[in-house]
This record gives sequence, structure tokens and C-alpha cells, in this order.
Amino acid sequence: MRYIRKKITILLILAVVFASFFSGAPVHSKVIYQTVTSETITSGVVLERITRFTDEGWLKINVLRANLNNPNVHIDTLTNKDSIKNLTNTKELAESHNAVAAVNAGFFNWMSETGKASPDGPLIQSGELISADHEYNRYNNSMGTFSIDKNNNVLFDFWKTDLELTASNGNTMTITQYNKASFKDYTDVVMWCRKWDEYSLGASEKYPDIVEMVIEGPFVTEIREGMPPVKIPENGYVIITRGKNAEFIKNNFKVGSPVLLSMTTRPDWENMKMSVTGSAILVKNGKIPSPFSFDIAGRHPRTMVGSSKDGKELILVTVDGRQQGSIGMTQTEAAALMLELGAYNALNLDGGGSTTMAARKPATENIEIVNSPSDGSPRRISNAIGIFSTFPPYPLEGFIIDTVDTNVFVNTSREFKALPYDAYMNPIKIDQSQLKWSVSGVEGYFKGNVFYPESTGTATITVSSGSVKSSIKVNVLPPPGELILSSNSLKINVGQSRSLSVVGKDNNGYSARISAKDVDWSLTGDIGELDLNTFTASKAGTGYITASLGDVKAHCAISVALETNHVIGSFDKLEGTFTSVPETIPGSYEITKEIDNKVTGKLTYNFNTTEGTRAAYIVFPDEGIDLKENTTKIGFWAYNPHENSNWLRGEVVDANGNKHFIDFSKTLDWTGWKYVEASVSGINSPKKLTRIYVVQVNPITSSGSLYLDELTITTATYPVIDKNQIPEDTLPVYEANKNVKPSKDDDYKKFILFGNKDTANTLLENLLFMNLYEKATQSSISEDLNEDANENEIEIKFLKDYNTYRAYDSNGCRFIELNTSKNSIRTSAQGQWQWFLKQLDSFNGDNLFIFMENAPNKFSDSLEGNLFKTVLSEHKDKIKNIWVFFNGTEDNVFMEDGVKYISSAGLNINNLTPDNADTVKYIEVTVVNGEPTYQIKNVIN
Repeated sequence: MRYIRKKITILLILAVVFASFFSGAPVHSKVIYQTVTSETITSGVVLERITRFTDEGWLKINVLRANLNNPNVHIDTLTNKDSIKNLTNTKELAESHNAVAAVNAGFFNWMSETGKASPDGPLIQSGELISADHEYNRYNNSMGTFSIDKNNNVLFDFWKTDLELTASNGNTMTITQYNKASFKDYTDVVMWCRKWDEYSLGASEKYPDIVEMVIEGPFVTEIREGMPPVKIPENGYVIITRGKNAEFIKNNFKVGSPVLLSMTTRPDWENMKMSVTGSAILVKNGKIPSPFSFDIAGRHPRTMVGSSKDGKELILVTVDGRQQGSIGMTQTEAAALMLELGAYNALNLDGGGSTTMAARKPATENIEIVNSPSDGSPRRISNAIGIFSTFPPYPLEGFIIDTVDTNVFVNTSREFKALPYDAYMNPIKIDQSQLKWSVSGVEGYFKGNVFYPESTGTATITVSSGSVKSSIKVNVLPPPGELILSSNSLKINVGQSRSLSVVGKDNNGYSARISAKDVDWSLTGDIGELDLNTFTASKAGTGYITASLGDVKAHCAISVALETNHVIGSFDKLEGTFTSVPETIPGSYEITKEIDNKVTGKLTYNFNTTEGTRAAYIVFPDEGIDLKENTTKIGFWAYNPHENSNWLRGEVVDANGNKHFIDFSKTLDWTGWKYVEASVSGINSPKKLTRIYVVQVNPITSSGSLYLDELTITTATYPVIDKNQIPEDTLPVYEANKNVKPSKDDDYKKFILFGNKDTANTLLENLLFMNLYEKATQSSISEDLNEDANENEIEIKFLKDYNTYRAYDSNGCRFIELNTSKNSIRTSAQGQWQWFLKQLDSFNGDNLFIFMENAPNKFSDSLEGNLFKTVLSEHKDKIKNIWVFFNGTEDNVFMEDGVKYISSAGLNINNLTPDNADTVKYIEVTVVNGEPTYQIKNVIN
């Protein structure tokens, strides 16, 4: 856990209204809840992480702020060190250049022939123009460029470029592409230097008439026609062309003659330290342009760069998208966000799957991916914006104290690590053995950097070296009432190993990780070996692992099986057809002996003809290839002629006819043969493999072929675990679970919970409801505490069909009913979240009871369910008791972070009959003098 400054903001009904300077601006979604954390990467560079829950969904925003007024904060363009045509992900670019942080920057054009890419627009790195395009913005202002000049001024502009080569006879020719690939089959004029490649293009079967002019210094050293690639001079370049432009070279340039290269841009590149090119300028002088010069429509992940009004702060921003945790932004929303974050000028950069931010973990040299790239992993890109720290070395200033969890149970242990930093927040190295650790606030001691608490409470952990000290707060919890293993059952094959981790919960629901060394581990069953918390299977069979801490135990059932591989297809016959999405995608599926003279299937595709998601399929006949029972993996050998960013996927149909998509590889980043494999163990009874396909999910165009051989499945038969042989886990004991009988003078309130609506469909259900109503009446009359029987009437709250929301106060308690009919608070009723937060904030009593049909862990948006729990735990500081009731499949009580969650099954019993009617229960809650208790009782005694 990082030691960071944290600010939590709860926004109720008030919306964050983004600034807008054009008419007809849409109303942006209201912010329900927001958290902001801030950490210093190096002096003058701060990373802000913003998580925002809105009426539209979640947004994950990351902001890097760099102080350009600081002489030791340096900004530059990052490209692949070997060649700017090589794609590299943002994290690797930052690491290779020793940057402390970076975001992806410019767009790029994919070259399917070579698996390389051309950066889009002008590119300047360390004061050197390394790529440009004569046609870029030639006829309109469309694609903007971000630059920092040599006086450290920030510029956002639409660049124009003129590239000319003048022969000794005074005739000139226009260079159309500088360190880019040709877009016209090299009938235009292309110029490459060593930044692009070590060798020129050279003649080929496709381009037999290539003419290349080699220039070293100011002189032509060679004019080559139809010849192999030549080494590009270190202090020179090569001009590549064919057709009419080739004739111009041969007629006007001579070996040994001088040439004049003119590279001019508006603005002047010679005044710049760095430049990268994006698309639309989002904010210009504090206003959002209308219309944008270039609009990338839809909600997508976004990357933006901006600067403050005084030009002294650089603002680099990523917004995640295409995922539950962040829905992305439209371009207009992205512009409004940049204004909100303080940008006076801003530019849209490459987004979508390219959106990536990387930053150094504070007080370390480790670069981490900050955001969540939509492809699941960082995409390889052409260039990035890097932030550098050039501060001189400085003595020790302090420590960041790092640990896996700042909660710890008494009589266990917690390891801490001290990360030293200097006055500029840069990491330094010291002798860790010389550090002194101490604790105050609780009883306990240290062995090295491991803390052993002996009493509960809030502990202050301090590390020191000489006079330099740093501290953090740690909560020491009472002993756990239950242990939760990372898995309560394992299916594993002979020879495999699995490790279990442990989390404990005390009787108030507060949790902490527990070191495996603090737990007693044992294995029952002759199926393998247990080394602390790591099990290695050696023999087929069943058994279980027991984890114990004192008298509290948890168990993990284990089934061990042997795996067997079966080759079910050799691709030696044309058992499949080609199809594509869209249908216009060219391609084919055939049998060939092109590779190593082996008979293989060949899938050919061409994604150059359209944009958007594209796919090329092998469709297997007879509704697919049959899979054996208990298939756990599907794999095959794939020969890839050249690297590309496509995905390799499959489609599996289960026994119920449901389709499932499996990933063999999320990038085709190899050449030659490779065995690829996908797991289907999470699919219930996989029945048939229907398709194998190549899919292109990003805007890069590509074409090529893929060769397939030896389709193989892996099967595993797992012995059935007899659950009756597995001991029950220890359950926590809750003090509120007791029968309390109030006296005549007590202030009390009683109500009954039942997990159904108040209607019956059968005679048995009618009888059960009659019994339930009788229980309520008996409970009310039997107390006989007041002459007015109506005051003692027991309300039955049915946890079903809450289609509205409301709140009311009674006996000093607040009762809140929430509409979760759509498995969500947000989507079930507009404005409900804001209303709910207002109800929480306005209540100053001790007891809050919340009623809802669906449990928070059953919400369709798991993040919203977690937020619901987080919000309630935050209110535990002022509300003594918070209880949440919901409809469930069992009568159960659990606590999380001091909040009690109670589910009532009601009539939710499979095959309810007179024989099992005695298992139907209700929950009775009694509040006596402000103290709530509960009991789970049978409807039929």
C-alpha cells in the first residue's frame, strides 16, 4: 500500500459542471462520488488519480502535472532507440530513456508488409526533426501538434512542412515523406536517415525499379537503380523513389556533386526542443473550438496534453474507456475535462487501445502502468511524451513506508519496507540493515522490519536513520473471528502447484491480510505435499487443506486429476470455410504446403479495406469440431510470417448451445512457429470448437496469412469431492445475535424481515404467511408493554419489489428503502444515489437500517456494489450501527468494515414442500434503548 496523500470528496446532488464556451453544449453527467489521490513522482511532477462515479457510469482519470518552471524537470519525445518505425509500449519507452513518467502521444500508420509503423505528422526529439510529411495540413488545419520551444514555451499549432532537395544545377524536387513509409508505392519521394533504419529499402519483386540516391554530408555518393538495400550513412540519408521522380534524379543529380537539403516548418522546428502530433486542438486560449478540426466520435479511452494559462504547468491526461471501470469520454467531454483540470490550451492525442500512462513508483526506480489499457495490456505505439528528472544527487530526506496492508491482527506479524528519498523525492540507496524501526500507541515489538503487535489500537510505525524519521498509522485489530482463503476449492493436475493466501475478519467485519508464516497449515489426503501455503499435487484423488489461527479454521477442498493431450485435427484436409466481418473483408482459407513443405491450413486476411473491428474466420463444418468431455484446454501450432497487433481467438459452444470466446493470443508478436493455447476450464461443458479467427480491434490496418497445424485438446477428469468430508469453516460470533426482552419502561422498536413479497401462490405458501403474521401478532401482544396495542404492532418488511425509494425516522432510527430492481442503485432510479447520500449525511442518530431487494454483491456493476459498502463504512464514524437487509437465497449475517449485512431467504427454497417447510425462517430485529439485536427464527416451530 502506498503512503500517499488522499482526498475523498462526496458530491451529492451538485453536479460538476464542465466549463463550455460554445452554444448547444450537452449537459454532462452528474458526479455521484469521487476520490482523488495525489503522489509526488519527483520534485515538480505530481500524479493525480481520479476515480469518478457519475450518472452515466465510472470514469478513471489519471493526471500528470509537470512544473515547466523547474529547471530540473525536462520534457522530451520518446521513440524506439533502434528505429522510429519500431513500435514500443509506453512503459518500455519510459524505461529505455530513463524517464520518470510518460504518456502515449502521436498517431501512427501501420505498415502491414513489414510489421512496422510510420509516426503521424511532424516529430521532434531533443531538438532534432526526426520525421515529417510534406502533405500534412497542406490544405487545411486539421491535425494539431504540441511543442515545447527552446525557451520552454508551450505551443499548440497546425504545422506546415516544406521539404526540398536542390541539385547543383539549381533544379529542386519535393520530398514528400521524411522518415516515413511511402503511401504511393514509392512513386513519391521518400527520405530516410539512420533514425528510420540502418539500411535503405532496396529493389524487390514488388519494386524492381527502385532508384536510391545516397547522400553523405552535402554530397551525392551513389545513385543506385534496381539494387539491393544499402547502408544509410551515419551523417547522411538516402532518397528513395521510382517512376517520374526517379528520372528526375538521374537527369539532375550526379555522384560527387553537392546537394542542398531544405527542411522548413511553420512554426520553425529549429526553435523547438520537442514536438509530437495529435489530432484536434481541444482547448484554444481557454475556449473549446466549434467545430473541432478533427473529431473522433464516440466514447473512447482518451489521451490529452494541455498547459496552464501561464504556460508553466504541463498537464498530461489519460481517461480509460471500453470497460466497466471507466466508460471513456467523447471528444467534447475530453475538452471539457481539460478545462476543468486547468488547461488553457490542450490537444487530443492518440487514444483507444493506445491510451497508456506510465510513471515511476514514488521513491523507487520502478516504472508502472498507471491506467488500465482497454486492450488488457499496453499497446505498442510509435512515440510518447516523457518527463525527466535531472536533479543532482542529494542526501536522505525521508522514507515512504510500504506494506501490503495497514490493518494487522494482534499476535500476528506485518512486514514493512522503507523506501528512502532525497529532497527532490528521487530514490536513493542506503543500507537497510542500519534502519531502526519502532512502534508507539500499542504494545509490540520489531524483529528487523517485521512488526509483532501484542495489543489492539492505532499504532504509529516509525522508521529512522540518524535524525531522519518517517511514520505511518497502522490499525491493530482483535483476533479474527473467521479466515477466508483465496480459494475454497482447487482443481489441479498432477505436477502442478498452487499457493493460498489468507485474509482474516474480526467480529466487527474489519479485515486484514495474514502472512502465511503466521498460519498453521495441514493437508488431509494422500494427494501431494504442502510446503507452508503451497500445495504440489503428486497423485490423483481428493483431500483438503486446513488453515488455522488459534481456534479459527478455514478449509480448501482439492481434486487432483491427470491431464491427457489429444490431437483432434491436423489441418490436412479442407475441413472449414472462410468468412469475415464485415463481409467485404478479402481473405480465404485453404490447405497448403508453403511452410517447411508441411501440409497446413492457411488463413489469409486483408484488413486494409475498411476501419473498425475486423475479423477473418475459419468456420468448421457440422456446427464445429467435437470436444471430448472434460476438455480444459485447446491449442495448436501457428506459423506467423510477420509480427502484427492482431488477436488470435476461438469460438466454443457449450452443451447448452451458448457461445464463448477464447483468446489464444492477444497479439501476434512472433514470427515462425509457436504453440498457442487457450483455457476452456471456466466454460461449463465445452462441446464444440466452431471457429478460429484473427481479429483486428484497433485502427491499425494489416494484411497477411496465418498457418495452422496439429489442433490439440487437453482433457482432465477430476475426482468428485465429497463435501461431507470437508469440515465446516469457523464462523464469527456476533454480539447482536441474542434474544432481548424489553421491560415496560424501555424504549423499543421491533420489526420482522422476510425475503419475499407478501403474496402467496400455493396453499403451502398461504399457510406459511399465516404463521408469519401470527408470529408478528404474538410478538406484539406477548410483550404487553403498552395499553395501546397499535404502538406495539410488529411491522413485517418484505424484501421484494422495492420499485420506489423512501426514508423515514422512528424511535430515533432512520429507515431507508432503496430501489434496486435493476440490480443497481444508479440505473434503478435516476437521482437515487444523490438522494441516498443526502440521507446518510443528514442523519445524526445511532441506528440506520437499509432495506433493498438485491444484495450489493449481486449488483450488475460490481464496482457500484463495492462503492455502496465503502460509503457505508465511511459513515461508521458518526453512525453507531448500520444494518443492511436484502433478499437472498439463505438466511445469513455477515459484517464488513463495521457494517452488518443480513439476507433473508423467505420462501426462496428449492422445491418447497411440506417436508422442508420447517426450514423457512424469518429475521426478528429488536431495538431496545437504542441497541439493536436480531434473531433468525423458524416460521414453523
